[in-house]
Amino acid sequence: MHTTTLHKWQHSHAFTADNRTNEQKTRRVVMLTAVMMALEISAGTLFGSMALLADGWHMGTHAAALGITLFVYRCAQCHS
Repeated sequence: MHTTTLHKWQHSHAFTADNRTNEQKTRRVVMLTAVMMALEISAGTLFGSMALLADGWHMGTHAAALGITLFVYRCAQCHS
């Protein structure tokens, strides 16, 4: 029989309802990602670089995913 417990490796799942600072930080990251996306797409178009265009559109998927995170922050505020 084992005499040890898992308490040493467990942690709490109690999260705070007020995540305004995290939401603001996420908003900044979304803006930075969107600006970089626009710059990469613009530069790729201007210089004819397929790599910059591809990376710019790929950056758009990151911006969209982070936008979903902002949406969830808003939903959590409304339903808390």
